[in-house]
Amino acid sequence: MKYQNVCHIVSNKVWGGGEQYVYDLCRQQMADGMHVEVICRNVESIIDEFAMGDIPVKTMPLNGVADLWSACRMALAANAIKPCYLHAHNFKDAFTAAVALKMLRKSAQVRLVMCRHLSRPGKNTRLYRWLYRQLHAICFDSELSRRVFFSTHPALDERKVCVVHTSVTVPEKVEPVDLRGELSLPPSAVLAMYHGRLHPEKGLDVLVQAAATIRNKNFRLLLVGEGEDDYTGHLHALIEEKGLQDKVLLLGFRHPIHPYVAAADFGILASTVPEGCPLSPQEYMSQGRPVIATDNGGQKEYIHHRKNGLLVPPGDSALLAEAMTTLIDSADLRRQLGRQAREDFENELSYPHFYHKLQTLYELDR
Repeated sequence: MKYQNVCHIVSNKVWGGGEQYVYDLCRQQMADGMHVEVICRNVESIIDEFAMGDIPVKTMPLNGVADLWSACRMALAANAIKPCYLHAHNFKDAFTAAVALKMLRKSAQVRLVMCRHLSRPGKNTRLYRWLYRQLHAICFDSELSRRVFFSTHPALDERKVCVVHTSVTVPEKVEPVDLRGELSLPPSAVLAMYHGRLHPEKGLDVLVQAAATIRNKNFRLLLVGEGEDDYTGHLHALIEEKGLQDKVLLLGFRHPIHPYVAAADFGILASTVPEGCPLSPQEYMSQGRPVIATDNGGQKEYIHHRKNGLLVPPGDSALLAEAMTTLIDSADLRRQLGRQAREDFENELSYPHFYHKLQTLYELDR
């Protein structure tokens, strides 16, 4: 049974990739004729972002399984637009939704579905086993995430499971910014770029070390994004220690990101921890830019070595530097890999492709 009403549950206090994922999905579902609401905390910045997309919002504390007040209000919200789906995006919110579901009883025509955006082993405590029984369906963002989750043999019926690679919305036309002009860089300098959170697990220390070993090459490494002050300060100190002030540039937060991605010659994702389905590589692929990525996450399910990008082991600055040198030295290879990357994105990873496959989540009604 496929209902036409959806309540998405978003409990984070800051806007990030997960919130953008929900925003894009809401907008697409609304365009598809569905009635969509978002349940979130009373955080002005979150509410304002959803309001910009004309997405209705209801606010609740969303403090987890013991938050019966939120569960009660969620049950009322769902009952008001039934038949509907309560769509959670992490297990904490799924618990609240599951309690709400119990308050409504089975006759209420409300289903609980969830998207899993992390690559972590599943828990199998009594409380989680109860939650798994309440779920009507769960979608993993990669085969890796599904495999890691089931590595601990959680009591979740695999008939409730689907796998769909997450995607990004891309403007029809993207005009690259003039980064070389903005940063007073030589026209011949090759621009390598990382964008995302500035965080140790993103392998940025390894990336700076790799840049240090090829400092004589004609390139600039651009780090785009924000992070905690302590880690950002650490990166500044590391860059200065390595004498890379003219090679590695921290540009801070930039929005929208696609014009910057389109201005780069290639992208880099050096994550040292497995990510289920990181989106930054897809953004480079959408603009015909090859990506150097570590091979420890779901990205290796759509980045194929020397076909549409390059893969390296996590934490290995020498091999990362070697891959960077390969792309810095060969404009022809960058164009070849970039063309294939764009084609693969459009044929397998584009947002319409993702949205079509995600409908499986709403059809796994056990």
